[in-house]
Amino acid sequence: MPWEILSLLNFWIWLPGLMGLLGVLWLLHLRFENASLADVGFCGGLFILVLACSLSSEGDVTRRIVIMGMGSLYAIRLGGHVFIHRVWNHSEDARYRKVRQLLGRWEQIGLFLYFQLQVPACIFFTGLLCWIMSHPHPGLRWWDGIGVGLYILAVSGEAIADRQLEVFRSKVMNKGKTLRTGLWRYSRHPNYFFESVHWWAYVPMAVGLPWSWMAVVWPLFMMSALLWITGVPLAEAQAVASRGDDYRNYQRSTSAFIPWFPRKPE
Repeated sequence: MPWEILSLLNFWIWLPGLMGLLGVLWLLHLRFENASLADVGFCGGLFILVLACSLSSEGDVTRRIVIMGMGSLYAIRLGGHVFIHRVWNHSEDARYRKVRQLLGRWEQIGLFLYFQLQVPACIFFTGLLCWIMSHPHPGLRWWDGIGVGLYILAVSGEAIADRQLEVFRSKVMNKGKTLRTGLWRYSRHPNYFFESVHWWAYVPMAVGLPWSWMAVVWPLFMMSALLWITGVPLAEAQAVASRGDDYRNYQRSTSAFIPWFPRKPE
């Protein structure tokens, strides 16, 4: 079972180090006044745990190398993107500023807990990759090929969506406007959609493991968080507040999550 794999891989050994890493990032966030460092910490923690699992797992070595490469590339790309475009020489994301307002005088305690919350999140999501690394089947199967194909689609799609948005935002003439071209023509949140697809990519690779159907728990959890908790709701609220009717028109014509052809205006 997945939870047995987690105990065998001794995640508790990494707990103090991860808590220390996120603690240091919390202190740095006080200097830079940018809570997006928590997202960088999640990616860094996931990267560390994936490498650790690849060394300690007893599964097929080819599969371990492939999963290690997939998880590492994902963490490096996303963490690098957040650091470059959300932290380095950038003001704090408006969504985090809203969180600060809601926390009030409990701001720093609340943000410290948020930073530390990245530790169990790292352990939880790395657990799926480590579980698949324990697969004893020698070599790669066509199920693994499906997973790798979905992974390439997801990571490249998310990278393209992020790049299109950053290019759009870099032009002064676009201030207060909504991106409606490229992948953003078909989805209001293509980056979140492809982030979700990334976690679905590991599901076919779990086929053949005991309780393999439980692999859907991870992508379902990520989808739920993106659609109803941390992703779409906060992004939509901020977009409406800053762009008003322009974004409301975009909402009426464009799919919220799954890419689809835009609706014609009434």
